[in-house]
Amino acid sequence: MAAETETDSASGPSVVRNSDTRLSPWLAVVLLAGGGSGYLGARLGGDALRAELALRPPVVLFDLAAAVRGVDPAQLGAVVARETEQAKRLAAGGFLVLDAQAVIAAPPDLFLAPTTVPTGGGEPSL
Repeated sequence: MAAETETDSASGPSVVRNSDTRLSPWLAVVLLAGGGSGYLGARLGGDALRAELALRPPVVLFDLAAAVRGVDPAQLGAVVARETEQAKRLAAGGFLVLDAQAVIAAPPDLFLAPTTVPTGGGEPSL
């Protein structure tokens, strides 16, 4: 290993600079072992999180009151039946359907939009 000594006339002490820039083999081993163990720990932690999330169903918030707001009273029973059927289909598909009226705060992506009824009273579009 070649080292050079320089003296700075202003400060007085000498500064030793190493002109050899090779990586020490032990430092390389420590870096590889640390990186490998960090990856392994993150991998195992991620697997545990994925297993935990697999046990919990995805959540959808459904606002039945918003779905029936402004509906003609003559069509109210049909609209409630249609929206309830939509919630049952989601539940059969593995979703947990919650009433949005009971939720204090949630991300907007969790709210389920009510199905739309065409103006003419025909079949609803899903």
